Amino acid sequence: MKKPLKKIGPSLLCAVLLATVFFSVAKADTTNTVLSGLITPPSQEASTTIDQRLAARRPKVQLSADDKAAIAAKCSLAQSVANDRRTKDVKAAAIRLQAYNELVKRLTFLVDNLSAQGNDATALLAAQNYFVASINNYLVDADGYKTAMDDLVNMDCKNDAAGFRATLTEARTLRTKTGQDAAAVKANLTTLQKDLAAARQALITGKKK
Repeated sequence: MKKPLKKIGPSLLCAVLLATVFFSVAKADTTNTVLSGLITPPSQEASTTIDQRLAARRPKVQLSADDKAAIAAKCSLAQSVANDRRTKDVKAAAIRLQAYNELVKRLTFLVDNLSAQGNDATALLAAQNYFVASINNYLVDADGYKTAMDDLVNMDCKNDAAGFRATLTEARTLRTKTGQDAAAVKANLTTLQKDLAAARQALITGKKK
């Protein structure tokens, strides 16, 4: 397991966005703006067994007798390394999810207030939806990555070389995807910041008239 999960600095994301969000907004009743929310992806580990998941992965790899012997000789050490990586990833994912939840919650409040004051929040709402959709993509892939890592650590690797190799490959693939998802979240955050700034300016201009 060579490549660490790509980090996007959730605390930094939160600080940057909240600095933009906390401008003066007059107190108003919310208008129940229809905003997309973060999802809770269905847990693969709750709906399938490890044996079922391994059986689905095994056909994806072909191993020689030598390959199987080499994996059996070294996989226990690899599982130990993977377990350390998993522990760090679980903590990082929890921090990131908390930051994402706060960002979406505060943005929802802002859009509702702008709408209640008669401001056109169409662009802001669209940017928010793209932002949330990119987070949801991350959450789905992160759940798949967690499942693959759990299976990698808990399986009987010495007696299932094909399952181990296939699960390791899947974990690496999903780690790459979560990194791409995180980059998409960051890019959509940049767009969102621009729309928040435009909304702030519109509010200020409206108050001066």
